[in-house]
Amino acid sequence: MDLLDSTVFFKFKNRSALKFYDSRCRLIEVNYGQLWQDMQKIASSLQGQQIEGQMIGVLLPHCPALIAVIGGIIISGNSFICLNDTGHSDYSSLKRNKECTAFLLPGRGSYDECDGLQLLVGMQIASMHIVLIVGPSTQASNKDIAFCVRTSGSTGAPKTVAVPKSCIMPNVLTLGTQFKLCERDVIFVCSPPTFDPFVIDILLGLRVGATLMLVENEIRLSPNRLTNVLFPGVTFMQITPSLFTRWSSQVIAETILAPHSSLRILVLGGEKFPRLPVPPGSRTDIYNIYGITEISCWSMMEQVTYDNRSDVPLGTALDSSLIFELRCVENDQQLAEKNETGSIIGHLFIGSRTRKCIVLEDMASITSGKPLFRSTGDVVELTTDNQYFYRGRCERIIKRFGCRVSLHLLEETVLSHEAIEQSAACVIGDDVRLVLFFKSSDRHACIEATLWNYLRAKLPAEKLPDEIYRTEEIPLSSHGKISNDGLLKLYDQCKRRQSFERFTSVGFFRAELLAMGILHHSVPENDDTKRRKLGSFTDHGGTSIAALRLHATMEKAQGAVLPDLLTYLLDSTVSLEEVFKYLELNDKTNSLAGEQSSSKEQFTDLIGDGDKFTIVCRYDMGKCIDARPTVVFCKDFGHILSIGSHSGLLLTIGVESNDTISRLSLPDRIECPASFFTLKSETIHGVVGCYDGYLYCFNPLNGRIIWKYNAGGMIKCCPLVVPETNVIIFGSYGSSHNLHCLRGSDGGAVKWKLKIGTKPILAQPIAFSSDGTGCVCVTTLDGTIASVSVATGKIVWSSVVLRIVPIFTTPAYFDEYGKVIVCRVDGAMSVHEIVKGKETSSIRLPGNVFSSFEIFRRSTNRINLLVGCYDRSVHSVEYLPQQRDALERKWKVDMQSQIYATPVIVGHYMVVCTTSGCINLVDLVNEDTQGGGSVKIVSTLQMNGELFAAPVAHGKVVFVGCRDNFLYKIFLKV
Repeated sequence: MDLLDSTVFFKFKNRSALKFYDSRCRLIEVNYGQLWQDMQKIASSLQGQQIEGQMIGVLLPHCPALIAVIGGIIISGNSFICLNDTGHSDYSSLKRNKECTAFLLPGRGSYDECDGLQLLVGMQIASMHIVLIVGPSTQASNKDIAFCVRTSGSTGAPKTVAVPKSCIMPNVLTLGTQFKLCERDVIFVCSPPTFDPFVIDILLGLRVGATLMLVENEIRLSPNRLTNVLFPGVTFMQITPSLFTRWSSQVIAETILAPHSSLRILVLGGEKFPRLPVPPGSRTDIYNIYGITEISCWSMMEQVTYDNRSDVPLGTALDSSLIFELRCVENDQQLAEKNETGSIIGHLFIGSRTRKCIVLEDMASITSGKPLFRSTGDVVELTTDNQYFYRGRCERIIKRFGCRVSLHLLEETVLSHEAIEQSAACVIGDDVRLVLFFKSSDRHACIEATLWNYLRAKLPAEKLPDEIYRTEEIPLSSHGKISNDGLLKLYDQCKRRQSFERFTSVGFFRAELLAMGILHHSVPENDDTKRRKLGSFTDHGGTSIAALRLHATMEKAQGAVLPDLLTYLLDSTVSLEEVFKYLELNDKTNSLAGEQSSSKEQFTDLIGDGDKFTIVCRYDMGKCIDARPTVVFCKDFGHILSIGSHSGLLLTIGVESNDTISRLSLPDRIECPASFFTLKSETIHGVVGCYDGYLYCFNPLNGRIIWKYNAGGMIKCCPLVVPETNVIIFGSYGSSHNLHCLRGSDGGAVKWKLKIGTKPILAQPIAFSSDGTGCVCVTTLDGTIASVSVATGKIVWSSVVLRIVPIFTTPAYFDEYGKVIVCRVDGAMSVHEIVKGKETSSIRLPGNVFSSFEIFRRSTNRINLLVGCYDRSVHSVEYLPQQRDALERKWKVDMQSQIYATPVIVGHYMVVCTTSGCINLVDLVNEDTQGGGSVKIVSTLQMNGELFAAPVAHGKVVFVGCRDNFLYKIFLKV
């Protein structure tokens, strides 16, 4: 049977076949007639090269062209394999795919002729240029293969599996009938192209004339943006539990599974079925589906009902060819036997006489007529009523201290707590350290302590984790499953954060106790009165196993034998205070910082060698920070600072007091700085843009949202606030309008909005007059420079270079000369008259520019513009307005890496942050009299993460947002 039916394309030629949303939420729609034409182009290009019965490599992201390319390969009589995009679009990456005779790729990359590979055909497919690359030889023709897929490795080592049509079509036909799919359905294609459920989605939709919904990966991984795109509209969704539960319980209950939801069918597979908040009256049919790629794709399915929702069976066989065997976990050559309850628990093998996929790394003989069994790697229980239940992975049952421990059981126990939404356990290192991560919407500071108490009441000591960490997101693989490698990286990040406290043996010990749930954050390290009240290690829930683990960890960290530590930990009469004293006496690390060093001095020494820097404090922002902090004076609080991060957290702190004033959580990441305005009542309000497409007005003193405005696309542009009128002007990634003007004092009422150029606006607009009655200068990512009337929203003038060169840099305006200076990303700086936009002079820097200008005035008529460059240098460009607006490169100072962050002047010093995480202090005192050669770095502080956000200075203090998730307050000793 053919995978696709041509009559469907003609029958529904005017109906929508594809709907695609790009990263800016712009919709591209393709009907069945257009899709068939593009498929024919692909088929003709392959047939023109006499390519038939061959494997074709496809390297495309989710987009309309991907579906057309796959469809064209199918109707040409060939098979396909979707390749992982490694970011290297060259032949060296293609040659590794030896099973491929040809490749269909986007028209980009270094595809010069090499080693016999030839670029033969270029064509336009669904608005994308596609190229066909052919190798020098072909493989043996095999028209029975439908596609090839590389497994994620979740059932063992990664494999390359060739899937015959006879394996995939039973799935497609059975599921299409079961779900009653038709041309009125909208199917969300969620899986990446390298995951076999992607193929199921494509074939299910295209065989019945349904609409396939695709989105760019940036939207797929942003739950809030994805919700707005999918609902209402989507009727069918097949997704992994880990990816599905990234939506909050509220969104699942009130939107996705709500009684009014458009979603008819929800299919969850690839992992353990999750706990779902299904609201009363929900009309969505929910299924648990199970299978492995080697039998491609699904083998069992169960419809979820109210009765089985707490422990959902794997279901019944999807077709009669499938055979299930439970074998011994320790020896898969023997069948598992019944236990005392009558159940059989064992390693599940799935076999079939007809559905036999070919594993290229294991070319075992496939005897016709005899069933071929494949390992699932799963422990499954067959109950007395013939129900199959998932009980974990075989390799996730470990032995430690002589006891068998199931990571799956630990995760299930954690999930039974009402405050926990998601959990993941992993084993770290040769010492089999059991670490648990959890996600919770409960913002209570003591949730870890509550969880420890819960686990100790539910599990025996030998099955407890060694450490527990809260995380905002459980890391997922490209296939949407929990990533073990991601968990290991997350653990390393947690340990690096803790390392700030580990200058002494006591500090290290305390950090370990916190992770083990023995101590809690409510007990300050330097509060002697509370420390004296501490009980023993066992009083706080410590076990003998935990004591053994902790003793070994401490000796390894100390590099010395601690003979009495284990005794003290196990002795219920010895308090933790006495253990602290014992460690202080035996501390081998004091020499690193000195016994009398303050914690802040040790903090600084730990991070870097910057003798001019002292880190005062830091604030955990949950995720990395790419936004510049903003400081404003508030009558009752003094100076306050607000900053956002990728976690959506908007934090406001006291600049002098270091106190946290408010915390506001927005639905998506924040990359733009906040701006402030003051009402007549002297109340301060802030405005900040968010990735969800809204501009939020907030009260920084209590963290409340006052109003929000939908800009139609994500906002990275810092809003311009005209103080005299509280008019707010900002750019967005909106498709219909990218420049917006609101009345801040009138609840965000729209004054005007318009579209400038063809691309979004990222750089902050600049006002040409302070009273807000004049114009603003606006620059866009297609290189357009425009002057716009604040009063009317009309474009006074605009200009653009012949080739599209984006502008990331905020322009510099000089009122006294009536000139504005802009800098494009290619380093081209130009001076323009503000009246008509005429260019009066220009200069080019030697590298790309993402930084904005820091203006350094040496005299009225001599102005230096300091700008960070991608050539790893900060350049000083002198602007000479009385010499025909001349721009002259005066000097540069080399840095450790590229510079995205705008430099900041503090006195006669310049602070420069680099992408490699270095904060540099540059002395400018002699740069005028002695020239650029005297401009040197005098101190460097190495941070634990990349630095992309511009710092902000307040007196001799700078605030820096880092990609290690922290905002730092740093004092400059100058």
